[in-house]
Amino acid sequence: MEYDYFTINFFPIMGVAFLTIFLWRNSYLEKNVRQTFYFLSGLVLVELCIYNAELLLASSYVNLHYILTFVSALGYSIRPLSLYFLITLVLRNESLAKVKIPLLVPFIINIFFAFSSFFTPLTFYYDSHNVYHRGMFGWTTHIVMLIYLVAMVFMSFAHYENKHKFERIIIIEMTIILIIGAFAESLFGSYAVLRYSEILSLIFYYMFFQSEMYKDEIVEKHIEQTNMTENFTLQMVTVLAKTVDAKDSYTNGHSQRVAEYSKEIASRLNKDAAFQRKIYYMGLLHDIGKIGIPDTIINKTSKLNDEEFAIIKSHPEIGAQVLKDITEMPTLYFGARWHHERYDGSGYPDHLVGDEIPFEARIIAVADVYDAMTSKRSYRDVLPQDVVKLEMEKAKRSQLDPYIVNIMLEMINADTSYEMREK
Repeated sequence: MEYDYFTINFFPIMGVAFLTIFLWRNSYLEKNVRQTFYFLSGLVLVELCIYNAELLLASSYVNLHYILTFVSALGYSIRPLSLYFLITLVLRNESLAKVKIPLLVPFIINIFFAFSSFFTPLTFYYDSHNVYHRGMFGWTTHIVMLIYLVAMVFMSFAHYENKHKFERIIIIEMTIILIIGAFAESLFGSYAVLRYSEILSLIFYYMFFQSEMYKDEIVEKHIEQTNMTENFTLQMVTVLAKTVDAKDSYTNGHSQRVAEYSKEIASRLNKDAAFQRKIYYMGLLHDIGKIGIPDTIINKTSKLNDEEFAIIKSHPEIGAQVLKDITEMPTLYFGARWHHERYDGSGYPDHLVGDEIPFEARIIAVADVYDAMTSKRSYRDVLPQDVVKLEMEKAKRSQLDPYIVNIMLEMINADTSYEMREK
């Protein structure tokens, strides 16, 4: 008897204590989930108290078989109730309105079988010496339990799209543990094993929540780190673009506007966010090569001679050399090197023709030409919008990709108040 007391009390109590402490120390779980965990742990402890009461009463020399029958019936009734709440925990993201009553049917049947022992010994009975005996239909209490376990697995897979693969594995493991526990108790009289199995199942399922929280934390930290990196990259690229623009007194904000126009073109072409981000960076840095051009040439107000013009024309190659070693974005230099190529092959530095020019460079070229016409110069003001439209039409095929120019024309037509220009 001492061994029985130890086995039926130690493991379940330790399990409940473990689960309660960890629930208390981890408040991230949803309120209803925490409450269900606590309630299930409470049911296990109540059943434990009931069984201790059975052992105590059974050791009496007085005939207490009616009281023992009542106490045992309570114990048999609590088990399916705990399984019912375990299923509600498994289906925590589902509406239980449609399954509440069907799920309670096995519980009601189990109560009927348990309390029928007052009238018939078919399920279980106590003799005049307070000794417990299982009747002909004593197995029915475990059959009801098995129905619940099968229902738990079935409902998990029925809502396949709402379940993680790991969670389904945990549910199957819980079911196997509980089935083994039920058979072990029934066949070998190991009175602690089923209660221990229930607690072990709860701990397994709690660990699933723990792993999900840990995964979410990692994902959240990764997103946070990615956002920080992107923000830092954007700030550094913007600073570089402003540094380049500061060299040319006539192109204030030019790189920023080219980047914004290029991104809008990419968006209208249904390019994804990664491409839009990349083309934005390319736009910001398309003139980075001007860092290597003397200020006296960049800001010269009179006409450039051939030598000076040749130096100006070198800025795409200088820019490409600056950006080419950035391995995290290996195509970043495309815009810098080829934004002065022309669709008919008369551009520079490589005299590429049509689709030989990288797609990103063709987008930036359109944005660059548009901004040149809609920015102030020492010899003129911003060109009127209708003039800009006419010039963009003329640039089709000879200078710019006609398909991308058409997208730019759509943007111009949508800009009825002529906001896309240097202010």
